[in-house]
Amino acid sequence: MSTRRHLAWMSLSQGLFFVLQFSSSVIVARLLGPYEMGVYAVAMAVIGVLSIIQAFGLNAFVVREPHMSRSLQATTFTINALIALALSGLVAGLSGVVARFLHEDGVRRVMLLLAATPLLGIFEFLPAANLEREARFKAIAFVTMGRNLVLQGATIALALMGEGYMSMAWGQVVAAAAGAVIYTIIGRRHVSFRLAFADWRRISHFGLNMLAISGVNAVAARASDFLLGRIVGLAALGLYSRASGLNNLVWENIHLVIGRVIFVDLAAQKRSGASLRDSYIRIVDVLTALLWPAFAGLAVTAGPFILAVYGPQWVAVAHPLVMLALAAMILVAITMTWEVFVVCQETGRQAQIEFVRTGAGVAMFTAGCFISLTGAAAARVGEAVFSVFLYRRHLDRMTQTRTRDFLPIYFRSALLTAATIAPPGLVMARYGFSEHAPLAFVALAVCAGAAVWLGLIFATRHPLAAEIARLAPFGRGVLKTKDA
Repeated sequence: MSTRRHLAWMSLSQGLFFVLQFSSSVIVARLLGPYEMGVYAVAMAVIGVLSIIQAFGLNAFVVREPHMSRSLQATTFTINALIALALSGLVAGLSGVVARFLHEDGVRRVMLLLAATPLLGIFEFLPAANLEREARFKAIAFVTMGRNLVLQGATIALALMGEGYMSMAWGQVVAAAAGAVIYTIIGRRHVSFRLAFADWRRISHFGLNMLAISGVNAVAARASDFLLGRIVGLAALGLYSRASGLNNLVWENIHLVIGRVIFVDLAAQKRSGASLRDSYIRIVDVLTALLWPAFAGLAVTAGPFILAVYGPQWVAVAHPLVMLALAAMILVAITMTWEVFVVCQETGRQAQIEFVRTGAGVAMFTAGCFISLTGAAAARVGEAVFSVFLYRRHLDRMTQTRTRDFLPIYFRSALLTAATIAPPGLVMARYGFSEHAPLAFVALAVCAGAAVWLGLIFATRHPLAAEIARLAPFGRGVLKTKDA
C-alpha cells in the first residue's frame, strides 16, 4: 500500500474525528461553562506534567528499529507497563494534594477517574505500535474512528445527564477501554504479555532522550496551563483551553495525521541510506500551502465563528485564538522537526534544544499571564519565532537543504494565503472585524476563499495539485485538461 493510500485512510479517520470532536465541543461548551472547563483543564494540566514519565517514545522505538526480536519486544512491553503503573499511582496519589492546593474538590474527582487510563493503555501498546510499524494505517484508521465515536458519544451523553466536568473524564476512560479492546482484536497476533529486561539499556538510552524532548514539552505546556489558572483564574484557563483546542483541531487533523504517515516513510528512506532532501522540500511546500491558509482563515473569522457556534459566553476566546493561529503558521515553516531528528538519530541534540526553547517559552508565557489572557497567548508567537531560530540550521544539515531552498516556497505559500483569506478578510474589515459580522456573509466569503485557493493550486500546478489529483477524480480531469 502506497504512502498516498496511507494518507487517504488516516485522513478519512481524522476527518471523522474532526467532525465528531468539533460537534461534541460545541454541544459540551453549551452545556458546560468556562469554569467547569477550567476544572477539567487544570486536572489535565497536572496529569500532563505527571505524564512526562510516559514520554519514552516507545511507539516510535518500535517503528524505527530495523529488527524487533521477541526479547526486544518483551522488554519494550515490560518498560511500558511499569511506566503506566507508576503514572496511575502518581495521578491517584497526588489528586488530593492538588485539590487542596487549588481549593477545588472537582480536580480530585477528575484525577482519580483518569488514573485508570494509563492501565488500559498497557493492553493496546504492542498491537498499536506493531500495526504502525507495518504501516497498516487502514486498520489504525478503523480503530481511531471507533474510539472517537465512543469518546464523543459518551462525553455528550453524560453531559446531557448533568455530569458536568466529570462527563469529559468518563469519556476518556470509556474511550481508552474501547481502544484497548479494538486494538487487541485487530492486532491480536501482536498481543503478548511476556516480561523481560534483557534489552533495557538500549531502550532506556532511546527513551531518556525522548523523555528529555517530549517530557520537557509536556511539563512546559501543563505548567503554563497551571500558571494561567493560578494567575488569571480558572475561567481564563477554560477560555484559553477552548482557544487551544480549536487551534489544535486544525493542527492535529492535518499536520499530525500527515506527520504520522511521513514518519514511517522517512524512517524507511533513512534505513535505505537515501537523502531526505527532496522529500523534505516537498513536505514543506505541501504543508505551508495547506496549513497557512487554514490557520490564517481561522484567525480572520474567529470572532463571528466563536459567537455563532459557542455562544456569547465564549466570545473572549477569539483574541487568544488569533495569536495561537499565528504561532502555528510560524511553526509550519519548520514542519516535521521531531520526525527528522528521530529518524536521523539525533534525539540527544534535540533534547538540548528543547530545554532552551521551552525554558524561554515558559518565561514568555508567564510574563504574558501578568498582562492578560491575550498577552499569554501572544507569548506563543514569540516562542514560535524563537523555535525557528533554534531549529533552522539543524534541519538544513540533516535534510541536506539550505534556507534559500525554502524562500521561494514561503513566498508562494504567502501569496496563496493572502489570496485565500482576501474574501473573508474584506467582509470582516467591512464590519470592523467585529464578532457580530453577519455569519452568512462570512461563510460565503470563506467558501469563495476556498474556491480561490483550489483554483490557484491547480492553475500554478502546485505540488499539492498532484496529491489532490491522485485522491480526487475531478483533480485528475483538471490536470489532464491542462496537459492537453
